Amino acid sequence: MKAESGKRKIGPRLEARGASSNLVRLLVGAAIFFFNFHFLIFNSVLFAQSDWKKQWEAIVDAGKKEGEVVIYGPHNPAYQQVWSLFQKSYPEIKFNFVPGKGADHAQRIVAERRAGKYLADLIMGGSSTYAAFAPGTLEPLKPLLLLPEVTDLNNWFDGKLHFADPQNHAGLIISGEIGTRRGSYNTKLLDPKEIRSWWDLLNPKYKGKIVTFDPRVAGGGGETFLFFYYTPSLGEKFIARMLTETDILMTRDLQQGTDWLASGKVVFQIGSGQPVMKANKQGLPVDLMPHPLKEGEIMGGGSCCMAVMSKAPHPNATRLFANWIVSREGQIAWQKATEVNSLRVDIPKNDLPPDDVPQKGVNYFMLNSSKYNGMEGRKELHRIVNEALKKAGKS
Repeated sequence: MKAESGKRKIGPRLEARGASSNLVRLLVGAAIFFFNFHFLIFNSVLFAQSDWKKQWEAIVDAGKKEGEVVIYGPHNPAYQQVWSLFQKSYPEIKFNFVPGKGADHAQRIVAERRAGKYLADLIMGGSSTYAAFAPGTLEPLKPLLLLPEVTDLNNWFDGKLHFADPQNHAGLIISGEIGTRRGSYNTKLLDPKEIRSWWDLLNPKYKGKIVTFDPRVAGGGGETFLFFYYTPSLGEKFIARMLTETDILMTRDLQQGTDWLASGKVVFQIGSGQPVMKANKQGLPVDLMPHPLKEGEIMGGGSCCMAVMSKAPHPNATRLFANWIVSREGQIAWQKATEVNSLRVDIPKNDLPPDDVPQKGVNYFMLNSSKYNGMEGRKELHRIVNEALKKAGKS
């Protein structure tokens, strides 16, 4: 009995020792696993960093050997500040810039390629520029972006890259104007508080006192009518009534519309507000609407976008520039020169008026987005506009 009771006393101790040993082995095994796991992750990160850096160095070297990049882009002289900074950073690469309107560039490239000439590396301009190209003319852009600060989507508005081309992968939207599509007014003749909704413009007292940039012509702010077309609370009904009931004036010259606004010939203008902002700084009685209207805020317009041409004659210099222009350095320079909000959210915004910076909690109609730049939508808009103008006797 004594022996049996002794065994009983020793047994639990042995079991405890065994369990303790197993626990130690388990903890040691787990520690080794986690060490190896983190070691592999650490090495993978180092390898990835080393890998992209080597790729980038190779692209820079190859780009310098090519010695040139050809860009068809916006004619605004302000962009020269951006181009000069790139040239200063990469003096070995000749920056060959061809200024002009986006629609003219598109026609030129189509004609060149029909003749077997591949001269342009990149095209920059308004969002409507890219609708004219056949599939395959523009190179998918994401595979060309290499810099981690560029590919990190946390650095971009709404946590993603936005594209303007119908295929939604080539015409990268770099910037987005805010407030310039709300409408402009004569500060002496109109109290902006009277206009809270686009529908307010149908008030008979504004008859004959509104001008719009022709919505059938790209590149002057007529794209605001795309916002009307795609917004359910406006749509075809609003467009038709605006064009038939208000004796609206129409222009294809933004400066002319701004002159009419400043002189008091009209009190409200629909179209790009860029000339209005310049006139305001000159002391003329014109300004942008100080508040978004009821139907929503518009983001977009202007020379917003960039695309790389397929079969680019200088592929490495092209890839170098494409990464640089959307880098932090490139976008700080872009935003400062153009005075338009960059879609990069990790750069300072103190060089812009507060109203020009996207606000949290606000829904923005991305005017330049690919889903609003398809030819079918534009053709339908043009049909609605033409029918309304014909009905109004202005076709």
